[in-house]
Amino acid sequence: MIRLSIYMIKTFVLSWLTVTFGFLVLVGLFDALANGGEIISGDRGFIATFEYMIYRAPVIFDRVLLFTVMVAMLLTYVKLIRQHELVSLLGFGLSVPRQIAMLTPAVVGVTMLSITFINTAMPPAVRSLQAWGIGEYKRTSISEEKPLWLQDGNRIIKAAGRPNMRTLTNLQFFDQEENGDISIISWIDRADYSPDGWVLKGVSRLATGDRFTPAPLSVWSTEQNPESIAKLAADPRDLSLKDMRLFRIEGNSGSKPSFAYGFWHLHRLTRPLAAFVLLMCAVPIMQRTGREESGDTALIIGIISGFVYLIIDGGLSTFAVSGTLPIGWAVGFPIALFALIGGFLCLKSESLRL
Repeated sequence: MIRLSIYMIKTFVLSWLTVTFGFLVLVGLFDALANGGEIISGDRGFIATFEYMIYRAPVIFDRVLLFTVMVAMLLTYVKLIRQHELVSLLGFGLSVPRQIAMLTPAVVGVTMLSITFINTAMPPAVRSLQAWGIGEYKRTSISEEKPLWLQDGNRIIKAAGRPNMRTLTNLQFFDQEENGDISIISWIDRADYSPDGWVLKGVSRLATGDRFTPAPLSVWSTEQNPESIAKLAADPRDLSLKDMRLFRIEGNSGSKPSFAYGFWHLHRLTRPLAAFVLLMCAVPIMQRTGREESGDTALIIGIISGFVYLIIDGGLSTFAVSGTLPIGWAVGFPIALFALIGGFLCLKSESLRL
């Protein structure tokens, strides 16, 4: 049994690596072609296309992770069906629940390792794309239409421009008193980052009610740096789990409300569970033992099932990050729904065997 388990795990892992590589190259190529004009318009030359694809790879990997895992499960069973090995497995007494148990360590392990890779590789890649200001990362650039708001101690700050990663423009500072009233409003044309803080230029200050003359302000001393500003401006999904956990706390700054960070934090943590639930659905679907069975029909059904899961998950994600649906419902509903479907399919497959 151990050899059979190793064989199935090896087949799954090789299938997953092949599928993942194919998706990264194919999606990355189409993505690069869609932004080809912007990519080659700079001074980086043709090599910028490959640089863009490398930066985008962790992001694409995050988006297609569950689907590649699902496809790898299905291809594993297509191989078993076409080589008539599934009949032998059933003959050895390996029921659907036992087959699921044999593949669970590989499926869950691959997903957990993938999350570790995403958590490590995606944030710096996204910051590089932000600095480049290309494609969809124009959305995360700071502008008049999409200013960045953040809280720094007793000061609320609005930045409406970021020409490069070390410079902010068109800033406003709102100094608060202990009761929450605004005591001083400052307008700053430009802030350049230095080791001693952000050096301010073109500063105008006004005390509310003209009660006093505010002191000059030449340096913004803060813990914020270009890297933290990039995190604040990024989409919640593109951050590491540590940063999501930080920004989901009420009162901490971020480009989205705290519940958006809380959703994506919980969403990423539950991907191994979601992969296991998809395994529960995939294995019963692929129990095809006919003499001329190729597994193609079951493969199509399994892929459609994976798409349905992703559509439901994506739709609920949109509602959750907009605040119209509780986080727990948005994350848990598709998992619970497909867990019930998988459990039903497992029971049905076992009853048919009996």
